[in-house]
Amino acid sequence: MKIFLSCITSLYLLALGAVIGGILACGVLSAPVIFSASQYLATLGITDMTRYASGILMTEIFVRFGYVLNAMAIFILIYELLVFNISSKKSLFLLGVGILSVVLIFLFTMYYMPLIVSAQQEGAASTATEEFESIHTQSEIVFKILLLTLSASFLWRVYVLRFSLPTTKGRRR
Repeated sequence: MKIFLSCITSLYLLALGAVIGGILACGVLSAPVIFSASQYLATLGITDMTRYASGILMTEIFVRFGYVLNAMAIFILIYELLVFNISSKKSLFLLGVGILSVVLIFLFTMYYMPLIVSAQQEGAASTATEEFESIHTQSEIVFKILLLTLSASFLWRVYVLRFSLPTTKGRRR
């Protein structure tokens, strides 16, 4: 059972790291470039890229990443509940952060993303309203908090893993 748990923990940490990287890639690298695409393209003489068109492109990236997030939410839920139930050192912190991450993922993918996609399908005028701006800002906040909760979970898991490993001090070869 210990080997199984070690393998699952390794996969969990790998998946957490990949999703954290995906969040950074979407939020920090892609979004600023895509939403400023008209400025970049203007230097090449291309002037027909609007903020609305940029939003459509960015939304498609987030919709695709949403599938990864939803799969990760299920993995988090299963892993955290499994580890909490079989661990001799139960961590309510890790369980709580895991559950919060799952709630944030589903809030982002099943509430905010459909609202944003729906507004974009109604046209550019729908995305220029204060209501849309508010929804978009809220989704950004949820995404940033999700980054923090996943990072906290990753770092705390590594910390726990590091101090649960047997030491080699005092052993002879």
